[in-house]
Amino acid sequence: MARTNNSIKTRVSLRVAATLVLVFGSSVLAQSNATNFVLLPSIKTDVSQESLMLDAVTSGERTLIVGEQGHILYSDDNGSSWAHADVPVSLAITAVTFASPGKAWATAHDGHLLQSTDNGASWQVKLTGIDVARLSLAAAEEQVKVLEATLEQATPDTREDVEWALDDATFAVEDATAAIDEGITTPLLNVWFARENDGYALGAYGVFLRTTDGGATWSLETNQLENPDKYHLYTMARNSAGTLLLAGEAGTALRSRDGGETFEPVTTSYTGSFFGAVAADDGSLLVYGLRGNIFRSTDDGDSWSTVETGDQRTLLGGMKRADGTIVLVGSAGAVLMSADHGRSFKTIPTTGNKVYSGVTEVADGGLLLVGFGGVSIIDSTAASGASS
Repeated sequence: MARTNNSIKTRVSLRVAATLVLVFGSSVLAQSNATNFVLLPSIKTDVSQESLMLDAVTSGERTLIVGEQGHILYSDDNGSSWAHADVPVSLAITAVTFASPGKAWATAHDGHLLQSTDNGASWQVKLTGIDVARLSLAAAEEQVKVLEATLEQATPDTREDVEWALDDATFAVEDATAAIDEGITTPLLNVWFARENDGYALGAYGVFLRTTDGGATWSLETNQLENPDKYHLYTMARNSAGTLLLAGEAGTALRSRDGGETFEPVTTSYTGSFFGAVAADDGSLLVYGLRGNIFRSTDDGDSWSTVETGDQRTLLGGMKRADGTIVLVGSAGAVLMSADHGRSFKTIPTTGNKVYSGVTEVADGGLLLVGFGGVSIIDSTAASGASS
């Protein structure tokens, strides 16, 4: 009974945490069930590029930015002008990426995953929260069957552990069933593609989805991760050796050396949240997050060293530019750049103390930053000087 009560308390605590602003704090909260406002198409407004934007990405001349109320905008002139994409929902869009030229994916609240096949000009819903709940239910039911069979063969030494695991799996079945009936509100928080056909979507409570057929079908692979507390997953990266790094809440860090078939935990010595990861040109991996913490590994995650910057502003987004320069952005106007594969960073002065949640390099070499207050631009001349 003690174990059951503890499991319930843990799950309740996680649910309460998820009602708060996940990572960036979307101003879009659950709307009235009577109106289903968030499931209506996004409203195109003149001020949307100045509202809360959470992520940005560039492919060729096309730059996409995404944010609150289903806003997805695109620009072909380095952010000088913007056009609204046709978006079928008004949910907060949390992340965006290109899987290949012209083909883009975006994650959203309430378990939604969107796809564009026309370079981000229009979008279609590919997964809803109910779809994710159904995948979760199938996985949980299969886990219950496995554990019930294991329990029959358990020894006195292993029985208690198996019973606890079976309790958790039973709770997962109940939660997924309720989510199908009532609607899931778990946000998807990031999307990452290794190539056009091979991609991942990450979310709150350890949701981990994978496609190997370009998004035609998705599988739930949460149970393959050693993440027993179901910490939120925020980021993925892959280095030149092919090692995949997955990171998130409470110091969660896992790697795969077999193309995503299996993941194993790695230790960075930090228990705060990691909001982003970047693979440098020299094969090193970086993770970053709360209080400006940056950790770097040169051996595929076997060991990690702290990167001292003297800056304690939380880092929320980052990228590697075409010239190999690494750019990290975050709270209170934080913009940090590294020209030595993440060994050291210099702080780039900014004004206004904005919170930056994402950054992309636009076609002319400038940097486009998004966050609270919309879009900011560091032109190509300033960006080039900052990285030299």
